[in-house]
Amino acid sequence: MKKWIAALATLVLAGSVMAQPLPPVNGLYNSPDQATGGQVLTGRFSESWVGNVEGAFGNTLNAASWDGAMGTQWHIWCASAVSTALVSDTRDGAGTGEVVYRTSYADGRFWFARTGPWSADGLVDFPGDIQELIVTSTHQFVMGTRLGVRANITLSGIFDQQEPTWDPSCMDYVINNTSIMGNTDMGSFPADYPPLLDEAQCPSDAVGMTTGAWGSVTQITMLITGCVVPAEETTWGAIKTLYDN
Repeated sequence: MKKWIAALATLVLAGSVMAQPLPPVNGLYNSPDQATGGQVLTGRFSESWVGNVEGAFGNTLNAASWDGAMGTQWHIWCASAVSTALVSDTRDGAGTGEVVYRTSYADGRFWFARTGPWSADGLVDFPGDIQELIVTSTHQFVMGTRLGVRANITLSGIFDQQEPTWDPSCMDYVINNTSIMGNTDMGSFPADYPPLLDEAQCPSDAVGMTTGAWGSVTQITMLITGCVVPAEETTWGAIKTLYDN
């Protein structure tokens, strides 16, 4: 009888463990284009332009992993510009040099797939809220003509607490580089980039705008921290002791 009860208790325990997915795994994760290599997919992004104005408040970001398919591993969307500051302008009298801006974005969501390197059990995806997103963009000019824009992005966010045992301070920090590949002043928006979003329609990630820019997301470094694995309250020993007495 004891063996039957112990076996039943084991099945119940196993089912309980399976029903409680683990939080993201703390650690440092990189994309393959980093010197150390890594498993985080690089990606593509878009930024909608309110009123077709680059740098306008309300311009909204939408970025996703790309491996021939869009957003299979990660997605960041609906962060909208709220402030912009000129950091430096090194252009000479001929209009050659660099102009650097720092733009802050508010709100937005992120999502990491259960199939990513941050999952210990592959049971659930990991969504969350963006806490801060800052873009430092460098605009390269030659003789008054802008040749290109590259940017460094820093993001911090809080994962949704999907289980009561998950630490609510479970966070992620992301640093990556971007390069603008084109904008709607130059041509039509391509089909294989994340759609241009309307801040007013967020958190929907459906197409909402027709003007903006698009580009690549590379050299990603991600730090996940504070995601403590919950301790098991019931153990083999505890069950055996309970039914042996």
